[in-house]
Amino acid sequence: MRGYRYLASTRQALVWLIITGVLVAVLLSAYLPALSYLAIGLLIFPYLMLFVSALGGILPALLSLLLIVWGAFQVTGSGGLWVLAYLLPMTAAFLICLELKVPFFRTAGIVLAAFVISMLVIFAVLQRQAGGSLYAAVSRAAIDGMKAMPMRDNLLYALWNSGFIAHGMPAGTDIFVSTAGGGWTFAPEVLEEFYKQIGSRLNDLTASLLPGLMTSYAITVSLPGSALALKLAARYRTADTLGMPPFSMWYLPKAAGKRLVVLALGYLVAMFTRSPVLQTAGQLMYNVFFAVYGIQGLSYLNFVMKRRGTRRGLRFVLLLLLYALLPPAAMFLGIYDQASDPRKLRTDKTQTLHE
Repeated sequence: MRGYRYLASTRQALVWLIITGVLVAVLLSAYLPALSYLAIGLLIFPYLMLFVSALGGILPALLSLLLIVWGAFQVTGSGGLWVLAYLLPMTAAFLICLELKVPFFRTAGIVLAAFVISMLVIFAVLQRQAGGSLYAAVSRAAIDGMKAMPMRDNLLYALWNSGFIAHGMPAGTDIFVSTAGGGWTFAPEVLEEFYKQIGSRLNDLTASLLPGLMTSYAITVSLPGSALALKLAARYRTADTLGMPPFSMWYLPKAAGKRLVVLALGYLVAMFTRSPVLQTAGQLMYNVFFAVYGIQGLSYLNFVMKRRGTRRGLRFVLLLLLYALLPPAAMFLGIYDQASDPRKLRTDKTQTLHE
């Protein structure tokens, strides 16, 4: 009879539940808890769920998910259910693949598909609820929240002083007015200009957020994220590695590499068209190209450093810094590896990615 990984390791389960609790507490106690939870938490939580699933097991993963959703309820009310819809499909997909011992790259593809589908469903529902203007609705909600903030004027002053926003008044205009309590605030027309500029920037930011989440971010979570979780799980013997090859041996076969080159044209489409639909399509295409070749570039660099005897910990730090600070360099390394094959891995056109 199959033994399910309800609790892979009691110690690891406690460790990752504590990490989850601390992260939720820190985000809830932040200066802007709702913004912190949505902007920071939603980028970190998918990685966290992969690690809890691989090292803790099914029950710790569910408890961590409930804890994260509880934190979302504290700052967004019933909107916390969207966090559940965001994290549950990819977590369930990863757990099921671990139980069935699905090969690694197929597991990563299943996790990626579940993650992207969940984001598309959430976007479609929210877009319908917002009457087809989700980005504008998000901007309005953020502005309304800012208006109600006790430290609103201090935040606006910091943004204005840093040059992020401008008051738009003629030089020499007094932009401050006194309050009944003897304090100060911005003049009404200045506040209106500030809100208009912040709303415009937030609208542009949210419009570019979804394509990035569905492509480069989702690919990074599904491939390197799953790989790191399984690598650590193998160290503590809490999960199977699913036949995952060493990261230094990851590569695209020749045929797949040629097909992906077409996606690079998305950069030109996004740059030279004025159609919002074509711009979004081009951005999606280029993001996929950028992420996949960026990961291959990191694999090639890891291969080079490994051959030169660089310590594992240092390799990890250098790869992380390169991907975080200079991602285009990683992409160009991936293109070089695909074109020149310096690792001599593409000897058979029928090879798959993990062979």
